[in-house]
Parts: sequence; structure tokens; C-alpha cells
Amino acid sequence: MSEQSEFKAQGARLSKLRKAKGLTAEQLAAAMTASGSKVSRGAISNWERGINGIVSSKLPALAHILGCSEGYLLRGEPADNAEPDNSTQRSSLASNPPSINSSTNATPSVIQTPSSHLSTSNSIMKNTAPTRKPLKKSDKLQNVCYDIRGPLLKTAMQMEAQGQRILKLNVGNPAPFNLDAPHEILQDVALNLHNATGYSDSQGIFSARKAVLQYYQSKGLLSAVDVRDVYLGNGVSELIVMTMQALMNDGDEVLIPMPDYPLWTAAANLAGGTAVHYRCNEENNWQPDIEDIRAKITDKTRGIVVINPNNPTGALYSNDVLLQIIDLAREYNLVLMADEIYDRILYDNAVHTPMCTLAQDVLILTYNGLSKSHRIAGFRAGWLMLSGNKEHASDFIEGLDMLASMRLCANVPAQHAIQTAVGGYQSMQDLTAETGRLYKQRQLAVERLNAIPGISCTMPQGAFYCFPKIDRSIYPIEDDMQFMMDLLIEEKVLMVQGTGFNWDAPDHFRVVFLPNLLDLEDAMDRLDRFFSNKRKQYGTDSLG
Repeated sequence: MSEQSEFKAQGARLSKLRKAKGLTAEQLAAAMTASGSKVSRGAISNWERGINGIVSSKLPALAHILGCSEGYLLRGEPADNAEPDNSTQRSSLASNPPSINSSTNATPSVIQTPSSHLSTSNSIMKNTAPTRKPLKKSDKLQNVCYDIRGPLLKTAMQMEAQGQRILKLNVGNPAPFNLDAPHEILQDVALNLHNATGYSDSQGIFSARKAVLQYYQSKGLLSAVDVRDVYLGNGVSELIVMTMQALMNDGDEVLIPMPDYPLWTAAANLAGGTAVHYRCNEENNWQPDIEDIRAKITDKTRGIVVINPNNPTGALYSNDVLLQIIDLAREYNLVLMADEIYDRILYDNAVHTPMCTLAQDVLILTYNGLSKSHRIAGFRAGWLMLSGNKEHASDFIEGLDMLASMRLCANVPAQHAIQTAVGGYQSMQDLTAETGRLYKQRQLAVERLNAIPGISCTMPQGAFYCFPKIDRSIYPIEDDMQFMMDLLIEEKVLMVQGTGFNWDAPDHFRVVFLPNLLDLEDAMDRLDRFFSNKRKQYGTDSLG
């Protein structure tokens, strides 16, 4: 049996036992973490899908919680620990050869021979391929999950290699959909290339950092005057990872919205911390649940992440909600991390309020960039700005400085785009106005989704995503990734399942409405057909 087949068999046994216990993957992960064997929901999901094998250090806790033996989980051994059949033994011995202990009488694998036999021995050794132990990825990555570019995308790429055309509604990358960058930005970057061949200051070039400060001054943050508060990064993604590495010790917790942009959860877990997800309420247009945030604050909590406008829901948070979150941070001495990358992609005359403008006595880290608003995702031009009360954070800031220096600097040519981009005319407004392309695509996507029986979708106020809900009484789904895999294979449409955004039930998926109206209409036709076929398959046509 191949290693991948073994992983899938382990996953099937794990999934069966978990469901028999009536546990969700989230609940199983919480139970293991509470028992001292920290693991994430994403890791459980990866084990069950056969993407990874179960980590040996997690086996005792996992077996104890599920009420089975470790041997059953790994190899399917009977519960009474009877000897496995010979084929199982052979497979186990092949992948785990017995070790040799010098204190035993075991026969060594290499026998010393007299010099007269060296030539024969050497000949045998030369013709025998060495046994190499499989090179495994770090255990740290077992708790990391990033399904946006996971198994679904890999399958789509394989299908494309076979000549099939896939409609991709999985990634918020404007360029493939002919949403071009403003010419002025490209021109300014080109004009400055001769100044961008060397390293810059580790935090970034002065003109770009000053432009970031002035951007927030224009929003009302008059204290934004010190360029040392701004760090330029290779996109916001790099700065998120840097922050978590600088902030979190093993066992620390950070509160992250559910659903979330999964890099936040992955970065927290990779740093040795624990991502604790607070609920956003769909019935309240995906606003954060303040009481749920409060209930999940512990003495291990270091900070609260706020994604506004939100990815994947497109929700824009009210000032009242933002102020309540600030009150919690003030009460419990927490850092606020405001991911505002979509702050200039707004609809229906909505207004975004930067969180940093609402408080000066709380440490607020603001993340933003040009990937989405100026359609230059490939340039990787992002920034992090510190504001508010920094007096108690000098050691943390020193950590950020260290990490910024270790990566030397952000992409220097792209830094020259920032000053031009944040000042002057904002071309995104033409796209989000009622006559604009993104506005029309949003309307089409939401209207067509809500017309499908058993599908409901709130209207996003920002970004270019929506997060429709699946009525499981009509579509009784247990594995939403497999459901999206069925969609990909049957209708050639690629999207990401809701649990890929750390949602706790298999009843949502994210739609990217960047394709032009013609392609988006085609995608919605395929979705309509797919769900219609599923209702027939489940025998729930009458319920829709």
C-alpha cells in the first residue's frame, strides 16, 4: 500500500470514529487541545482527507478521545489488539524497519567481513540502492491549512493540463479578469526602476512610508507623523506572518473572526499560538458577535483580529461594532489587528472607518496595500502601521524591527507605486459605482445565487466576494470540500468551501465575482444546473 493510500485509510477510520462520537472536527480539535495535545481543525480535516498522515505525537490523545487503540487508527488493527494480517505486517515492516540496538543479539544489517571479501562486499553495496527515510514536512505545518490554494486548485490545474477550461471563482486576483492597474502607477514604477536595484531601508523607502502616514492623516488620524510607525511588506500576507512571529509565544491565543481570511489562522498556528475563532452573525449581515468575543477572551489572549471589509463575506462593520471591539481591547489590554485591505472597494455609497481613527489609548496595527484596490496583486505592495498607545510595546516593536531586518526589505520597485496610488484620483470608484463593472457583477452574482432553491446570500458592501449559505435540509452535505470537488469535476467551476475559511459547518462557500458579466452568467448557469442535479440525487426537489 502506498503512503498516500495509507493516509486515506487512516483518514477514513478517523472520520468514521469522530462521527460515531457525534463530534465535529472543531470539537475534536478543541478536545485534543484541552487535553494538552494541541491541534487545529485544519489538521483534523487534512488527516481525514488523507492529505497528511496522523502525527505520531498526537496519537495517544486522539485514540483516548475516540475510544480506540492507536494501532486501529494507524493500521486498522482490531480493537482487541489482535495481530494484524501478514500483509499489514509486511507493510509495517517495510516502512518501519526494526532498529538495531548494540546491547541485543540482533543481527546487524551490515556484517563485518575479512579483507579478502571486501571487493565482493563493495560490489554488493554498490548495486544495492540505499534505503532513504521519507523526508517529512515539519510538525509545525500539521496545524496549518490554506485551502484557497489547496487540493481543489491542484485538481483544477490537472484538469487544465488535460485541456479542460475551468471557470475560476476561487482567488481574488484582479489581473486574470482584465481588471488592469492604473497606467500612472505602472509609469511611475518604470521611471523609478533605476533607483530600485538595491536594498532599501528594512522598513521601506521614506516617500512611500510618508505617503501612508498622510493617507491616515486624511482619514482623521492626525497623530500619524512618524515614519518609524510604518513597515512596508511584500503584501499584507508577509506582514501578518511577521506580526504573529513577533507577538506569540507557544500557547498564546489570538481571536480571529469566523469566517476568516485563512492566512490569519495559519500564521497564528505556525507561530506556535492558537487561533480562537469568534463568530460573525450572518443574520446580522455578518457583523461580529461582541458577546462571543468577550466569552472567548482568556489570560492567554494577546489580541483581536478585525477584517473590515471582510473576506470572505464582504461585510462592512458599523462604527458601533468597531467601538465595542475597541472597548474589549481596552478592558483586557489586548492588541487590535485591523486588516483593511478592501477599504477602498465599497458599494452603495458605503463609508469605511479606519479602526485606528477611533482610539488613541489602544495599540492598533493597521494592515493595507494596493493588491486589490489598484489591481497590482503581483507587485506585493502592502504596509503595516502602528498607532495608539505604544508605550508598553517597545519590546514587541523591537521584534518587528528584527524581523523586518532579517528579510532585508520589501520589493523595492513596488514601493515606488505607493505614493502615487494612495494620493490623487482613485480609479476603483469607477468600478464600484452603479454604472461600474464590479457593481453589476455583484448584483448578478447575488441575484442568481438567491434564485437557486436552498441557497441564500447576503449582499456584500465591500470587497469582491460573497459567502452564500447552503440549506442542508435540501443538500445534506457532510464534506463541503468534496461537494466543491463535485462541482469542479461536473461543471468545471472552481470555488472554495466554507470550512476553508474556518467556518464551523459544511454549509457555505465563497464566490469571487471578478469575472466579466458574460463569464459570470455562465458560471451561475453551471451552478444552477449543479444544484438542480444534487436535489434530484438527494431526492429533495420538492423541498426547494
